[in-house]
Amino acid sequence: MPDSSALDVLIGLALLFAAFSLAVSRINEAVLGVLHYRERRLESALRGLLGAPAPGPGPAPGDDDAHPPVDLMARLFDGPLRMLRAGGHEDPAAHQGPDMAAHPPAEGGWAAVRRARHLRLPSYVPSTLFAQALVDLVDPPARAMLGQLRPESLPLDVPHEQRAIYIAAYQNATRTLDATTAAALLAATPAQYPTGRMIAATLVSAVGGDPVATLEQGLAALPPSAAKTALTAAVVRARGDRDKIVTELAGWYDQAMDRLSGWYRRRISVFLAGYALLLAAAFNLDTIGIARALWQDGPVREAAVTAARVTLDQTATATDSAGASGDSASSDGSASPGDSASSGGDVVPAAEEAVRAVRDASGLALPIGWVRASEDRGDPREVPNSVRGWLVKILGLALACFALTAGAPFWFDLLGRLVNMRSSGPKPRSTTSS
Repeated sequence: MPDSSALDVLIGLALLFAAFSLAVSRINEAVLGVLHYRERRLESALRGLLGAPAPGPGPAPGDDDAHPPVDLMARLFDGPLRMLRAGGHEDPAAHQGPDMAAHPPAEGGWAAVRRARHLRLPSYVPSTLFAQALVDLVDPPARAMLGQLRPESLPLDVPHEQRAIYIAAYQNATRTLDATTAAALLAATPAQYPTGRMIAATLVSAVGGDPVATLEQGLAALPPSAAKTALTAAVVRARGDRDKIVTELAGWYDQAMDRLSGWYRRRISVFLAGYALLLAAAFNLDTIGIARALWQDGPVREAAVTAARVTLDQTATATDSAGASGDSASSDGSASPGDSASSGGDVVPAAEEAVRAVRDASGLALPIGWVRASEDRGDPREVPNSVRGWLVKILGLALACFALTAGAPFWFDLLGRLVNMRSSGPKPRSTTSS
């Protein structure tokens, strides 16, 4: 049937494009991993949000008026966010890398790549974790603990004199929170308030030798940046409610990362187009020539359809087993962009089998690659020897390049639809008459 032959041609092309599209993505992932591209782009975006120093020369030696700017990025990733640099190791303390403050950002090239590898920069920072870390940096947890010791929380049976002593100690700690005022507050906490005494004891151990800055002082110490503006607005709207501040700041961070993701996808699409062009040219993926070969050779079409069915069966098996084993890992809703990328790794064995089926299976002789021109054969793999031949070849390669940029998920999904359409056959005629 002509319509069945046309469908088989589409199945063969979809199988070929699915395999090579996955090769494009694999090449892209390898290049991004070697260059630590995601990590460096994320650091650059966070430095822009935090107003941290950008790559470039620092103050001139001996310049007394030159004060180094506050590197808020280093304070976060050497402090509350340092665990993100552990890289998923079981012993985070041994795999967090050196201090970021001792390694200022490089201007680019291999120096920036080596620095990212040396510092073990993360490729993903959860919004809530980032917001919590920034709020902790501006409003230390010791201040949050002090807020839980408000005089209004005292039991009603506390005598008036003891209540007045506690209020005075609390006010002194609010103005200047240090080891002395924290200890005085613990001493003034009545025995009738055991929860308060436990919090006050924890506060004493949390306060170091230096006074703990207030929220206003922490905001004033931040360098001018988008993060400072967003945090100040969140503090005003939340009226000092720490949980609301974290929630609003996390929402602002998500919006900023959405803009970064859009820019990142546009940049990666350029990379993918380049890799697709290289593969199409290297393997001579002439869409027109391959489609013609599939149309003219029935055994090749049948072999392509058989290989497509085997590939889809293996893909479904790999996906089901991965889903069964990954339910518990993804049920907490904390999936990162890396999780979505890694989910494509479950189809790798099936895709590699598709490549072998396309290239090596018996009877599947698709015209892939280059051969020398010959007068006694019309092989589409031959190097064209005319202007018209080159135009047709370039058009076929351009179609393949465009197809490979669609991505392996698109082609595997389309391949499944085409195979199901072929298996269902023509729609039966209705037995009812109008």
